[in-house]
Amino acid sequence: MQLDQTHVVIRLRTLSEIGDLALVMIRRYPAALLVGFVLGALPWAILNAAILSWIPIVESGYGLDDEEAMSEIIRYLAWMALLVVAQTPAAGVLTTVYLGQAVFEKRPTWSAVFAEAKRQFGRWFWTLGVVRMAVPAMVVCLIRWGQPASAFWDVLVPVSLLIWIAVVRSSRPFLPEILLLEQCPIRSPDELVITARRRSTSLHGPMGGDLSGRFIAVSLVLGVLLLSVLYSLMWARGISIGNWAFLDLWVLLLIYPVALWTVAGISVLVRLLNYLDTRIRLEGWEVELAVRAEAIRQFGDPVDAPVVEVTQ
Repeated sequence: MQLDQTHVVIRLRTLSEIGDLALVMIRRYPAALLVGFVLGALPWAILNAAILSWIPIVESGYGLDDEEAMSEIIRYLAWMALLVVAQTPAAGVLTTVYLGQAVFEKRPTWSAVFAEAKRQFGRWFWTLGVVRMAVPAMVVCLIRWGQPASAFWDVLVPVSLLIWIAVVRSSRPFLPEILLLEQCPIRSPDELVITARRRSTSLHGPMGGDLSGRFIAVSLVLGVLLLSVLYSLMWARGISIGNWAFLDLWVLLLIYPVALWTVAGISVLVRLLNYLDTRIRLEGWEVELAVRAEAIRQFGDPVDAPVVEVTQ
């Protein structure tokens, strides 16, 4: 492995170029989504269906076209979207590890990816799954099983969760990369150790405004992409079996979640590429890689090579 010969060109990019590169990455590394993200998202998707599917199933027994049923369907759509948004960082762990290795290796092995994700399971599940509200949001839905819609539980609570998630994600988006790729410990008694909190502060702090702006722009684009994927799937169903119904159990239980998870997978790629771009802008990462690669060539084994800190 040569640090200055990466399979993804390390250079500054605009947000539109990052979006374009994300599509290139999908074509070059389709397994990152078709294998990594599907396997990562599948447990979450099954749990989501288990705790929310009762809403459209019950309402379908009375008909999905009356006003009362529509309020319940909106409740289902909103909670499903919120859960997917909250779960995406945890669901994208395998994809993040795979693509992080793919920067330096042409074809990472899935055995190595699974082993790495398993080794760090406790760290990333607690931080990305619990602290970042994926599991608590699911607990709220589970508590509300079989209950009618409530202004507090189904309006105030999800809106509050969404605002909290948006604020945290916009200001600290790269925690998955810090945990999985940089492997910073969550905490350490040694003040000299770079913990995840310290690393997050140093990486996100100087570019807080830029990251927030990118978060808003990417969110808007992903929202449009969600509608495109959703209507494309419905169109494919319509021309294949002749069913053009907008609201039925197939749409609510299958097509809508698939559209959400498809866009969520793309968002993981965009976040990773944003992470690389941020490191280049803030730390001159491309220069650091070149210096370290030359040190390896001069001194041999990278373990024995001197570490050269490069700041921008």
